[in-house]
Amino acid sequence: MSRLLHIIIYIGALSFQTVVPAQNKQEAACPIVKLEAERLPDLNIPRSGHSIVVVNGEVTVIGGHTANFVPTPTAEYFKDGKWHLVETAFTHDDGFALPLSSGKVLIAGGHSQNMGIGQSFEAELYDPESHTSEGFASLDTKRCLASATELDSGRVIVSGNWYHDDAIEMFDGRRSFLPVKDVTQDRCTPYILRTASDDAIIIGGYGSKGDTISSSVADRLKGEAISIPLMEEWRLLPIIYHTTADVSFIGDDQKGIYAYLLPIEDKDGKLAIARVTNGEFSLLPTVCPIPMSGPEGAIHWYTTVLADRRSQKAYLLGMDKAYLDHPDQPNRLYVLTIDYAVDPAGITLGYTDPLDISGEWTPVLTAEGNLMITGGYMNHSNFKPTGKVWLLHLGMQKAEAEINSIPWTWIILILVAGVTSAVWYLSWRKHHRAESQDPAPQPTPDSVLMQRICELMEKEKPFLNPELKISDVASALGTNRTYLSDCINSQRDCSFTQFVNAYRVEYAKELLRNRRDIKISEVYTLSGFSSENTFFRIFKAHTGKTPSEYRA
Repeated sequence: MSRLLHIIIYIGALSFQTVVPAQNKQEAACPIVKLEAERLPDLNIPRSGHSIVVVNGEVTVIGGHTANFVPTPTAEYFKDGKWHLVETAFTHDDGFALPLSSGKVLIAGGHSQNMGIGQSFEAELYDPESHTSEGFASLDTKRCLASATELDSGRVIVSGNWYHDDAIEMFDGRRSFLPVKDVTQDRCTPYILRTASDDAIIIGGYGSKGDTISSSVADRLKGEAISIPLMEEWRLLPIIYHTTADVSFIGDDQKGIYAYLLPIEDKDGKLAIARVTNGEFSLLPTVCPIPMSGPEGAIHWYTTVLADRRSQKAYLLGMDKAYLDHPDQPNRLYVLTIDYAVDPAGITLGYTDPLDISGEWTPVLTAEGNLMITGGYMNHSNFKPTGKVWLLHLGMQKAEAEINSIPWTWIILILVAGVTSAVWYLSWRKHHRAESQDPAPQPTPDSVLMQRICELMEKEKPFLNPELKISDVASALGTNRTYLSDCINSQRDCSFTQFVNAYRVEYAKELLRNRRDIKISEVYTLSGFSSENTFFRIFKAHTGKTPSEYRA
């Protein structure tokens, strides 16, 4: 009962904080919570200018430069509590990394020389299952600090550059990058926002030479450039280091809703959130203005919005503004939580204790819904990158609410309400224990979707198509690829590609047992594998034998 009372009091107090009059009305409407920051094992290689993605359930950092501003041809993935180092085909310092619907990661561009000089053409594909990379093509334009977004067709739009001409090009989803069109304004790390299944707009906060862009003009993949009325009064928060626009996606591509959340600011530095739906920009209404100061002083907000579609919450990361002038001092982090599913959106300000952490980093949302921060550089020096890794726990069970200025009369009322609720609950539970004991388990949404996925695989056998994409299965089931991927990961503890390959292996085993007239070199094509090497590798990983040994 004491635990129940504690929960009731905590929730009641936290709820009360959002409505009680206070000296600072913003604080009354915007709860402040303290976040737990956990120090994780360091990266194997200190790095900055790297990309960071979550693939196959693993946080993976790719490229960047290490000590003395030297690019590193490596990547690392976090598994079983430690970082595992792998080689990449090329170096990608300030390159881009885009998770594809195929399960692989497209990595391209970056500086061609030490100390952040030049641009590169190199492109490769990273396979998170085998943790290997394959160089396979060249960009049409040499680039660094570029962005990329995958269309529903599997083609990829690429744009953005640093101290070099910009343009739009397209990866065909197989082997080639082809030029598409020039842009009206050169940009670095622009947002590439899908507006339809086969179209997108490109807009940015930084020019190709690091100049701040205040223009309201956005380029389009199809058609002429357009002017965004909202951006005549606001501008995108200038961010050089951000991940792909997919991390800010809150829409539903299966329903044709292509929606994103972007941080914007006005000429006075006031921050707001723009909601972009199918190319239309509007201000996201919030219960309070976005805080520009925290418990210990001014906040410098510096990241893109990271959206968690499962919880329907989004996050913006900030730090002590004083750190910009005193990088040798510990740095306090701030996390703005945006409850975007309600109108107006709820706002919560989280903060940490001062941390021994760098001033430039790119955060990522982990599969568990927490924020991981990796690497960056210390004391504003690219020559001194760090390997430090921190995890910010975003769950309310990890947060300690700061309840300010609550009158004792309200606390007494909350306590009375809590005790009354607890007594009623215990009485109800006592009278209904017999009929509620051992209730029949109810199917979860994930288990129902998993059953439908398996039925589709067994009846329609879409896995026999070597070009099967997760979006194809999602479309057949009337869902979207994010929910499908999360379902397979939670129900089968594997990625979509691993799940499909398991069906292909079983089909190949059946052919090897019952169709001895078929050559082994033909089995892989009949089973849906894209290449013989992939077939042999995956088959042996599943069975412990080569196809020949299995047939024998």
